[in-house]
Amino acid sequence: MKKYRSVPVLLALALAMMACALIPAVGAQAPTPTGVTTATTPTMITTDTGSQTGQTAPTLTQAPAAPQTPAGTQSPAVTQTPAQANPGPVVKGKPPQSQAAIIQPNSMRMQLTHLSNLIGYQVLDVNGNKLGVASDYIVNTCETYIIYILMQPVASLNIASGSRVVIPFEAVTINSGVLDGQNKSIQLKLSPGQFSGAPTLPAGQPILPNDWESATRSFWRNVVRIDGLTTSCGTAGGAVHLDGLATQLLGVKLYDGKNNLLGTVQDAILQPESGQVYFYVVRPAQGDGLVMVPLADTNIAQGALAPGATFKLVLLAQPEVFSGAPRITSASQADDPAMQGKMHQYWNK
Repeated sequence: MKKYRSVPVLLALALAMMACALIPAVGAQAPTPTGVTTATTPTMITTDTGSQTGQTAPTLTQAPAAPQTPAGTQSPAVTQTPAQANPGPVVKGKPPQSQAAIIQPNSMRMQLTHLSNLIGYQVLDVNGNKLGVASDYIVNTCETYIIYILMQPVASLNIASGSRVVIPFEAVTINSGVLDGQNKSIQLKLSPGQFSGAPTLPAGQPILPNDWESATRSFWRNVVRIDGLTTSCGTAGGAVHLDGLATQLLGVKLYDGKNNLLGTVQDAILQPESGQVYFYVVRPAQGDGLVMVPLADTNIAQGALAPGATFKLVLLAQPEVFSGAPRITSASQADDPAMQGKMHQYWNK
C-alpha cells in the first residue's frame, strides 16, 4: 500500500518544481518582433498628399497657364494649403504655387477689376514691408493680359535711381500673391534679397523694341514660376507686338478704320485673379453714356508704337457696331457680370 501512496506525492513535488522554474519568466517582457511599432513610439508616415496630421503638402509642380475664366463669371476661390495661408519669410526658393491671385477682402474685389485703380498700389514683400510702388503695367493687348508690373523701388533695394523694376504679373497670379483692395497693395511672397540684380527699365524707355525681355525672363525663372505670357503675340504672319502701358491705354483715343474718332478710353476692366483684361470703357465722341468695347475688337494703330508716334487704338468692327452698342451710365456698371455677359453677346453676334 505504501508503494501506491507515493505516486501522488511525487506528482505534487514535480508540479511544485515546475512552478518555481516559471516564476522568473513572468516579469520578463517578450522582445518586440522586428518591424512592429509599439504603442509608446508611434511612427509618422508621410505620403505624397499629406501626413497623418492632416496637413497637405504644398504643390511644387510647374504652374499652369493663367486661367481663362469667361467674362461675366467670378473665378473660383483659391484653396490654400497651410503653407499658403501662413507662409512666413521666404529667403530662398520659389513661393507656394497657386492658380490665381488671392483677393482680400473679397468684398472689395470690384475695385480691383478697374485697371485705373491698380496704378499707384504699394508693392510689399512677404512680411508686408514696402518694396516700391506699381507705377505702371505692361499690357499685351492682343493676348489681353497684364504681363508685367513696373515698380518704382524703395531706396533700400539699392536699384539705380529712376529705374523701374520689371516684375512678371505671374509673380502675383500663380505664385500666391495677394491683391489687397482695402490697403491698396500687392503683396509678393518674396523677400527683399530676391530682388538683388532684378531687371529694370530706365524711366521713359519705351517697351519696344523688347530686347530687354529675354534677360528679364531669365532672371525671374529662378525666382518665381512664369508661364508663356510675353510681349509677343502669335499670328499667321509671325510674331507681332501690340503692347501698351496702362498709363497709355487710359485716355487713349479710339478710331474707326477710316481714322474717324469714336471716343476716348476711360478705364479697362480686368479679372484681377488672372490679370486678363476684358473691356475698355469708352466715352463716345458723340452721344451720352459709356460703351464697353472688348479688347479683342480693337488693335493698336500701325505705326503708333514707333518712337515719338501718337499712341491710338483702332476698332476692328464696323463703326455702326460701336454707335449701336448698349450704353452704361458709369464705369462701375461694367463690374456687373450680367452686364459683361450682355456686352459679350452683343459684340460676338
